Amino acid sequence: MDEIAADLVFDNGHILTLDPRRPVVAALAVAGGRVLATGGRGDVRRWRDRRTKVLDLRGATVIPGLVDAHAHLDREGLKLIYPSLARCRSIADIQQLIRRLAAGRKPGEWIVTMPIGSPPFYQDAPSGLAEGRWPTRAELDAAAPEHPVYVRGIWGYWNRPPVYSVANSRALTLAGITGETAAPSGVDILKDAAGQPTGVFVERNAIQVLEFTLMRAAPRFAPAERLRALRESQRRYAARGVTAVYEGHGIAPEVLATYRESHARGELTLRCSLAVSPTWEAAEAARAIPALAAWAGGRGLGDDRLRVGGICLHYGGDAEVARILHAAQPYTGWAGFVESANDPAAYRAQAELAAAHGLRVNTLVTRCLPEVLDVWEDVARRHPIRDLRWVLVHLNAATPEQITRIRRLGAVATTNPISYLYRSAGDEVARLGGAADQLLPHRSLARQRVPFGIATDNKPADPWVAFAAVVARRDMRTGQVVGERERLTRGQALAALTGGGAFVTFAERERGRLAPGWMADLAVLEHDPLTAPLENLVGQTARLTMVGGEIIHDV
Repeated sequence: MDEIAADLVFDNGHILTLDPRRPVVAALAVAGGRVLATGGRGDVRRWRDRRTKVLDLRGATVIPGLVDAHAHLDREGLKLIYPSLARCRSIADIQQLIRRLAAGRKPGEWIVTMPIGSPPFYQDAPSGLAEGRWPTRAELDAAAPEHPVYVRGIWGYWNRPPVYSVANSRALTLAGITGETAAPSGVDILKDAAGQPTGVFVERNAIQVLEFTLMRAAPRFAPAERLRALRESQRRYAARGVTAVYEGHGIAPEVLATYRESHARGELTLRCSLAVSPTWEAAEAARAIPALAAWAGGRGLGDDRLRVGGICLHYGGDAEVARILHAAQPYTGWAGFVESANDPAAYRAQAELAAAHGLRVNTLVTRCLPEVLDVWEDVARRHPIRDLRWVLVHLNAATPEQITRIRRLGAVATTNPISYLYRSAGDEVARLGGAADQLLPHRSLARQRVPFGIATDNKPADPWVAFAAVVARRDMRTGQVVGERERLTRGQALAALTGGGAFVTFAERERGRLAPGWMADLAVLEHDPLTAPLENLVGQTARLTMVGGEIIHDV
């Protein structure tokens, strides 16, 4: 052992190891992609030789790499493909931007922009415009009369429906939309006094279908764009200290192909664990699930950079929306997954099949936790699921009794505190009848030893916003503290963002702490998450991020 020399030594730092035996050390040695030693500066010095690189941290904080347990990693880079309207404060500003875009394009080329409003939530649209309304086709025509123009609506989960999109006359013509066009369920084509489209679409579906139906003529994300976007997404997540992601909402074939291509090119820098998005109808499950389990069962198939396993199985949903989106395959737009709708019987039958064939199930339980727990408990009487660690995705609320049931099942959870605590805590508590302590009950989950990971849900792609949300539990609009007894300590929050996410990905024996023999997945930070003001943590950029001893981000 004494003959091994470190490849790299982090020296003179404040290293939070999350190792209960040595929770804080000053130095850390890395060799062969793993932590070789931790301790005082003198303890680690003996692992150095003339080839060892030494990084003087100058007091900076080091933590284990963060795991975003519901990242939608592929989306972040996609947001950069189309021009942003975030700085537009009037319809005139939008027109000016579109004129500039038109000047650089040939007549007839599409001009597509991001939504109106300020990301990540777009809550100031259209009130953020001086006119307080959406632009019309005529106003877009005036800016680019020789181009089809389309202002995209938000991805519905960035905020909440209704979702507004706007098209100019050329875009409407190419799409074949007239005053007589029938709209799909959940979509309205706004019309003027003469019965002609104003160019404004209003969609109330939770998962949008406009670009798969009326506006399917608009440009779509191409495979090459998805590949470039994934590269940029990884860069941005790594800059926040993220070293791994879990995608329990499921990955569609077109996005899985992007991950595989990225991996084949050696461009997959983060550790990515992906569940599969079912492409089949419920009636086909008896054939599809055993076939999928043959390679995606158990802990899945892949390596320590890309691993695919399990499925995202939806309970409930809008059958008509699911029909439209299934028919649109392989394209999935912003979603990156294939939307499904299963009635209780179809869900139960597929969960039974999955358990019988050793396939992990991920289910979104935002509005259906009691029903899903009933099914899982029934299935578990016949088929063991504890070792598969079935995942309760978007676990936004639970009673003490439900948490006990989750623990008995051996299930794990992923939570999205940015959405349910920071963005809309007041609304969620009202829905729960004032039971604030049931909203994202992190402290109770920890008390009952239910493993959970914390996620960004890509809105925004900053895990420190999620960290601040679970520690402060303040509604962003009112500043009100919601469910104070369920606040996590900073140490608990950091453990959930590291070791909790590692447990969700079956990696809790290798990642989530900085101890000898564990993977060298870490981030060097400007601010100590255990002591710095929360406002300093939000938005912070890591000085350095490392995955398996490889530096993937450095400033």
